[in-house]
Amino acid sequence: MTRATATTTDTESSRAQPSRRVVIGHDFLEAYGGAERIAAEIAAAFPEAGFHAILGRSQVVRRMGIEERFSALLPENPVLLRHYRTLAPLYPALVAARPLPEADVLVTSSYAFAHGFRTRNAAPQLCYCYSPLRFAWSMAGDYGRQAGAGRPGVAAMRLLAGGMRALDRRAAGRVTRYVAESGYVQAQIREFYGREAEVLHPPVDTDRFRLPEAEGHDDYFLFCGRLVEPYKRPHLAVEAFRDLPHRLVVAGGGPELEKLQSKAGPNVEFVGHVEDDVLIPLMQRCAAAIFPSQDDFGLIPVEVAACGRPTIAFAGGGALETVAPGVSGEFFGRQEAATLRQVVEDFKPDDYDPEEVRRHAEGWARSRFTMRIRELAEDLA
Repeated sequence: MTRATATTTDTESSRAQPSRRVVIGHDFLEAYGGAERIAAEIAAAFPEAGFHAILGRSQVVRRMGIEERFSALLPENPVLLRHYRTLAPLYPALVAARPLPEADVLVTSSYAFAHGFRTRNAAPQLCYCYSPLRFAWSMAGDYGRQAGAGRPGVAAMRLLAGGMRALDRRAAGRVTRYVAESGYVQAQIREFYGREAEVLHPPVDTDRFRLPEAEGHDDYFLFCGRLVEPYKRPHLAVEAFRDLPHRLVVAGGGPELEKLQSKAGPNVEFVGHVEDDVLIPLMQRCAAAIFPSQDDFGLIPVEVAACGRPTIAFAGGGALETVAPGVSGEFFGRQEAATLRQVVEDFKPDDYDPEEVRRHAEGWARSRFTMRIRELAEDLA
């Protein structure tokens, strides 16, 4: 009798405890990419939390399933969405000036400015970091060369990057605890912010990304991602395939689309931004995915592996943690079209066992990510 009463009391006490108030902050929902997939998982882990971003596009918000709890600092305007990157110097001040609602814990999903968010009651912040601000820290020279104007362009970008680094360090001071999406990002957080971070690899929906019903592949290669330079390096894939007999399918949209189309050979097909019901069959039937960027983690190689197909990836960044040579793909050593072309020429897609490739991907299943991100938020709250 006493034992039963104690159990009932404990249960009632547990139920009586108020749920934690969580608020989520993210950078931009302009396109649905890897960061947005992960942000959607964070939103699903905290289904009662309000979701806030600097800017958002309605179709991306709907795809993430957060329509009823989403708000943005800036209005959804076609011109603004097209040119939002040019306003980068203004975002630190905007984020700092617009506090989010009160909460017990703020969870930010940040690759740029979201870690500068704060709540009205200065709640502790857990930041899931995809990368410190790239154009300020790790890629200032690359972005300067991409902007053109030769040495003056590079010099101007370095000057801007210097100012942005100071603002970014200040924003980093608002973070109570960092979580890095890879060991590569963990090292950057330590170097640029002087902070330690736990590594929590992003989740992959291995129920949705799955083996195809029919065996084999359709002998095309697949590039999937935002068409932005210099980060994703889609031009490397397009240039490498110009003199190859193989087909390349490019799935994704972005500001470099027209330029890439003008340089592509007849064996390159651009299918634009596609939803999962089109993307997953493309992954399932490709000979291999092409992953030419030095990504902070690289979700695409794991999603493709979950579909049983290998990836040819640049040997740098997070791909070193997600691609297993000889098991789930191969590396090429220099970010040059000629180097990638040679690896594609020598590549034998039938040497990879889809079941074994799939087993490699199952180490990134969703359940562990959801459990750990909740534990970390509870610890702070």
